Amino acid sequence: MASKWVWIAGGLLLIGLAIWFVTPPADHRQTLQRTDLPWQVSVEPDGSSRVFDLHIGNSTLKEAIAKFGNPEAVALYIRESGTRDLETYFGTVTMGPLKAKIILSLQVDEKRLDTFEANAIKQEFSAEGHRKLLLSSEDKQSLGDARIRGITYIPTYRGLEADFFRERFGEPAAWKVEDEEHVQWFYPDIGMTLLLSAEGREILQYRMPRDFVMPEGVESESPGKSPAESESGKE
Repeated sequence: MASKWVWIAGGLLLIGLAIWFVTPPADHRQTLQRTDLPWQVSVEPDGSSRVFDLHIGNSTLKEAIAKFGNPEAVALYIRESGTRDLETYFGTVTMGPLKAKIILSLQVDEKRLDTFEANAIKQEFSAEGHRKLLLSSEDKQSLGDARIRGITYIPTYRGLEADFFRERFGEPAAWKVEDEEHVQWFYPDIGMTLLLSAEGREILQYRMPRDFVMPEGVESESPGKSPAESESGKE
């Protein structure tokens, strides 16, 4: 009989360990005093915003590096439409119990973009077919004063439930189904878009609320159970 309880206790311990490994960290002691978590967004009187202890539209790449560490890559993306976006990619960044990939969109004038394009050391193509130009070392070093235009936050933990975001951000003001596996939630008041995926890869994008433009084809009602949630068994 004693051996039976030993086996039961051992089984419960293994189950507990399994749950601990697959559940996203939730140590409240690590979040209690923090001001840089994804749902801690504040809006300034001028329509700009703060998140991750950075002021979008005002903080510079130098300040972001002090916060996140050195970036892994800086690239100039040239879209098929001709628009150009300068992005800085940070690998896994840890803030309290949370880990994520972070991409910064930088605000740089057209003249400097011309220089970066001319001095690019390598050209690649993104999965979407856009040209991706890797900047020279000298041009990358000159970007310390570039201001942050937007922030993309990609949690490394996959499969966060929709309710996880509802509890922290509230219901979205609008939403849009992209396809059978993806739905976007929009929070214009704080300048944030959340992409939910049935594949479990959520993406949060932040921009200044004053620059937020609602795309066409959105729904204004509460999203309820989206196709992405249904496919992944969420909610």
